[in-house]
Amino acid sequence: MAGAGFPNDHRAVETSRGIPGVREEDIMRIIQVTKWMAASVLLLASLVMPGVVRVAGAGEQEWLDAMVQAVLAEQAKEEGAGDRFAPYVAQLATVRGYLSKDDGEAVYRSMNRFMEMLQAREQGIAPEAADRLFDYCYVVTPARYHDVSRHLHRLS
Repeated sequence: MAGAGFPNDHRAVETSRGIPGVREEDIMRIIQVTKWMAASVLLLASLVMPGVVRVAGAGEQEWLDAMVQAVLAEQAKEEGAGDRFAPYVAQLATVRGYLSKDDGEAVYRSMNRFMEMLQAREQGIAPEAADRLFDYCYVVTPARYHDVSRHLHRLS
């Protein structure tokens, strides 16, 4: 009887190895994308923590939200990026923590660390992606939170 899962049923054997007609690489990519989407949802959910009074106002964090979205967009563009962008997202989460505590000095140090990561292309991210994020950082990040001279030197 075809399709009933009996030992001579070839479809049942094929299904036990994976999804018929789908390559293992595709399945792994789907799993990786799902993980990143879950991480993104958790990160965004952390922005809206009910019952928690934030020191920094909503407008105060818009630049950081934009920066996180830019990192996630670059990750989505880069084929097989996997975990390469995870440290960048984690660094921005650290920045968010300091920003919510209104610790401007720690935000400054953390954002400069983020920029050092981009300049060093840590985790092997593509130079083009690192450059785009570095330049975007200059556009959206308030000057009090990063070393502006780092960008000016690059632009000259």
